[in-house]
Amino acid sequence: MDGKTPIAITRIIDDDVGKAVREALDLVDAKRLMREGMLVLLKPNLLSAKPPERAVTTHPEVLRAVIRWAKQFKPRRIVVADSSAGTAMGTTEKVLKASLIEQTCQEEGVECMPLEKTTRTVYKVKDPLVLDEFAASTLLEEADLIVNLPKIKTHDLTRLTCCVKNMFGTLPLGNKTRVHGRFPLINDFCAALADVYSVSRPALAVVDGYLCQEGPGPSAGDVVKLDLILAGFDGVALDAAVCKIIGLETGKVPYLKLGEKKGLGTTDLGAVDFKGEPIESVMRPFKIPPGSPIAGVPMPRFLARYLANVVFKAAITFDPARCKLCATCWKNCPVGAITPPAELKQGNVPSWDKKKCITCYTCAETCPHEAVGFKIEPLKNAARSPLGIAAIAALGAIVLLAIWLAVAWPCA
Repeated sequence: MDGKTPIAITRIIDDDVGKAVREALDLVDAKRLMREGMLVLLKPNLLSAKPPERAVTTHPEVLRAVIRWAKQFKPRRIVVADSSAGTAMGTTEKVLKASLIEQTCQEEGVECMPLEKTTRTVYKVKDPLVLDEFAASTLLEEADLIVNLPKIKTHDLTRLTCCVKNMFGTLPLGNKTRVHGRFPLINDFCAALADVYSVSRPALAVVDGYLCQEGPGPSAGDVVKLDLILAGFDGVALDAAVCKIIGLETGKVPYLKLGEKKGLGTTDLGAVDFKGEPIESVMRPFKIPPGSPIAGVPMPRFLARYLANVVFKAAITFDPARCKLCATCWKNCPVGAITPPAELKQGNVPSWDKKKCITCYTCAETCPHEAVGFKIEPLKNAARSPLGIAAIAALGAIVLLAIWLAVAWPCA
């Protein structure tokens, strides 16, 4: 299998996560990356403050297993760090507690910190697709080894979040929302994801397929107990393997082809040396969110922008029974499209400004009560848009002209 990138797939039997993680790392010979005295940075998914059973964040037992595996090689430091969704200082600390990641780190005697609390530097992106530079923690350059610990989840915007998208979390707090605001079109945003990933480019990834999410992920989806661990060195190939497992075409995840174009890995599973469980034996179709209907469709940029920002723009809704008016959505909206009600009273909900909204779904991702929803109604959007109104008016004029001509000059 010379020249092929290895990917291990192991089953979690009787909830023995540690055994499955060790087997996966042994199968890809991950120990060849290790040496004594290293600074090892472990990057989990710390999206929002939810308990492990909601499958929003990397499961603490997956993290524990990787920490214990790394310890045997006598690193000088093991640091677990990430930056959650949201903009307010203290948000990541809440996620670390709720997800039990902080507790696990304390029990294992390793460092645990929000990336926004570390020293930052500006990273230049080599051969950028859209993002030429961004600010992030100096830990990315100080670490001797970065281990990516993503969770398998579907995603309302990009359809999948796993290895490549997990590294977007290295941008501290509001930096993520600024990138969303700068690149509202899905293909541009996915190009930015590939650019961010190219800077850190983790040498190793251990994919948490223990408890996963399908449907309206990455924070309000349905939990799937997939009981799998994947490990490997190529994050793009790992994401492509996950796509096959959950029944998602890689072409519908724009950042994968963009990452491949940038030379970050391969989506060709024929170039993968699968070890452990055969991939065909672990396939389990997930409910896949619709994502962007125009992603990957070749068209002029002005037309793509019109379709994305007008015709296929989602309407944001708030469930009054679930909404606690906690302020998370309006504080985290990168463009100020959500405002609190005039009276903070149970049953009232925030207001949404359709013109300001860039449909980045930050409000839905960060809502701790899963009270934010959305719906895309392309026909209604098109009919209410300036071009739609003009088209309807033109059609009406043509019909009236036809009627007038028929009356004025009836057929002989």
